[in-house]
Amino acid sequence: MLKAILFDAYGTLISTGDGSVRAAGEILALNRRTDIEPAAFYGRWKKLHRQHIDSRAAFLTEEEVFLLDLCQLYREYGLTRDACQDVKVMLDTLGHRTAFPEAGAVLRELGKDYIVAIGSTTDTAPLLMDLERNGLEVPYIFTSESIKAYKPERVFYEKILHSLRLLPSEALFVGDSLNDDVLGPQSVGIKACWVNRKGAAAGEVRPDFEVRELGGIFWVLEKWMGPF
Repeated sequence: MLKAILFDAYGTLISTGDGSVRAAGEILALNRRTDIEPAAFYGRWKKLHRQHIDSRAAFLTEEEVFLLDLCQLYREYGLTRDACQDVKVMLDTLGHRTAFPEAGAVLRELGKDYIVAIGSTTDTAPLLMDLERNGLEVPYIFTSESIKAYKPERVFYEKILHSLRLLPSEALFVGDSLNDDVLGPQSVGIKACWVNRKGAAAGEVRPDFEVRELGGIFWVLEKWMGPF
């Protein structure tokens, strides 16, 4: 029996917008490097971020990973300013993001019948800021910082299940990342609903359910559980 809906945060409940690309542009402007496209710079940053998370020897907070990323970017692009100072430009974008319009109503409705939780790759403080400024109330919040692990590591999902006293069959994970929010939960037996806002192809990944926006979850529940 389904008891809990576990949500990813960023890209699922809360839009990441273009703040990160704008922050990359500001960092490049500080370095007087108009020859580098901010989108390309940030694209490289995202790849390094994933690599540093996956290859770390011990747990690092996202703030620590952001600095590690920028230090390497400065070496790669020959930028000479202090990365320890400039990383604050990117960090200042965190906690200032906007929820998708339907997020609040969906969370409130689901909260009437299910345990609702967030499981997100993020430090805790900026997520709490984003939830508060958007008026999103979620009773259970798990972050990479609080769990000391990152998606899609099995332990990330296992610790959430343990904390909520759930069996894998009693939870549904909802998120926009095929790797973190579909393959990761499925690796421990949790069914996954892919929020595919852009209509992308899933490739070889097979989500249990797929919706275009959060309201589609009610269709998923009706299909799984019967009329909602």
